[in-house]
Amino acid sequence: LVLRPEYQHAKTSSALAAAINRRFFFFDGTTRRGIAKAKEDDFLEMETHPRYRNNIPRMMAVIRAISTAPESSATQTRLAELADKLSNPATAADAALQLEAMGESAVPILIDALDSKNPELRFYAAESLAYLDRTEAIESLETAIRETAAFRHPSLLALQGMEHQLAIDALKRLMNEASIETRYGSFCAIRRQGVEGKSILGGKALKSFYLYQMPSIAEPAVVVSLRESPEIVVFGDSGRLDIPQFLRGPNGLILKPDLSQPGKLKISRFQVNAEDKRATVSDSIPSVINGIVSVGGGYGDVVSILRLAKAKGYLPNQLAVDPLPVAIRVYHRDEETDSTTDDSSSDSSTTNEASESSDTSDAKSTDSE
Repeated sequence: LVLRPEYQHAKTSSALAAAINRRFFFFDGTTRRGIAKAKEDDFLEMETHPRYRNNIPRMMAVIRAISTAPESSATQTRLAELADKLSNPATAADAALQLEAMGESAVPILIDALDSKNPELRFYAAESLAYLDRTEAIESLETAIRETAAFRHPSLLALQGMEHQLAIDALKRLMNEASIETRYGSFCAIRRQGVEGKSILGGKALKSFYLYQMPSIAEPAVVVSLRESPEIVVFGDSGRLDIPQFLRGPNGLILKPDLSQPGKLKISRFQVNAEDKRATVSDSIPSVINGIVSVGGGYGDVVSILRLAKAKGYLPNQLAVDPLPVAIRVYHRDEETDSTTDDSSSDSSTTNEASESSDTSDAKSTDSE
């Protein structure tokens, strides 16, 4: 943090560091350590707090909302004022951020806000509670992900950092939703937890990428990633690759049905100055992927085959490329929503940074070739 010229002073810098460290600290072995150090009269150096490692911009926003004044009788007055602001959609986002900056003393107010009839107010309260590691937030965040496209990305981000089994259970339930971005977004929220997340998902390492088969009661879908991690995720029934004659892929790959064995495919790979390679596999999507790898194919080869199969109508399942929720959408309030708030004077023309349109983004991220 760099202090503005009019506030540059050693005492101000030290006071800011002390205030930040009262709110943000962690235990380094047996020692409690804050995240901020006053390095100069105009400069503070900070570490990333573990809870916010996936959302540093939010940590910085919370830090900017921290008051340097220690808790006193004025704290209760401020809490009451913020509770009023939290009941108004026009001021709720900022109020929730300030309450999050106050820490544990603000938890009861945020929990009370979860009972609001307004989905926007419930979301802001639940998001702040999640960053305070309160499990009361999980149900409201799960509902926001399921029902409101505008809140999907921040809600998933908030759940992703919660190291609690209830959060994992909620993300697993969301993989049964019809929205492919909800399913894959929930999958990624678990996978981003590193080795532990991959263990929960049960991925299989194949040469240069991972293959996941996730149970889901929604329509079957296949997702490939070209953005974060080389992976293929099969949701629900894996389906079969229905190739009538043959499918020619890149790098000498040819797939064709085995006429002597119904439900089987022959995979061949012919390359110059290399031994011909062949494999016979079932026509299920996971088996075909494994077969391509067994003849020397890589991640790019598998993705190309899936896209070609989809384009020719050989792959009946939905095929999507990186169908992740969009980070910035605009939540449009309507008169009905505003009338259910605790403050009837809310400004219905104000919009939050993020868009409540059914699931149009799913169509954009689907590979329709």
